[in-house]
Amino acid sequence: MTAGSQISARVVVENNTGHAIRVSGCGTLFQVALVSHSYHPAVAWPTCVQTFTIPVGEVSYPVTVEARYLACTLARPHSGLRACLPGKGLPGLPAGPYNARLFQVGDLVPAPPAIVVRVTPSGPA
Repeated sequence: MTAGSQISARVVVENNTGHAIRVSGCGTLFQVALVSHSYHPAVAWPTCVQTFTIPVGEVSYPVTVEARYLACTLARPHSGLRACLPGKGLPGLPAGPYNARLFQVGDLVPAPPAIVVRVTPSGPA
């Protein structure tokens, strides 16, 4: 992935419990974020209450994987936050290897192994 870019992906869940699973969340049950030895994002969840049903069998959930920081600061960078780009945009991640890791509301499903993703530098603007 190129630094600053994003890709669409899907989280596939196989519910073999024999019954639908009902859970509360907000917006989505799953997120996938890039993590490295030096970057561990704080994945944020909106604060609303919705009921989700994971039906029996296979179901997939759309996610967006971002090769950019998940938060930035308009003030002087601190606490691991990078400065926002002009227009309050999120800066791209530094080039290098990352693991695409599943984050979820609670412990709904066993976490699969991370997928290695290489972030490459973005080209000249």
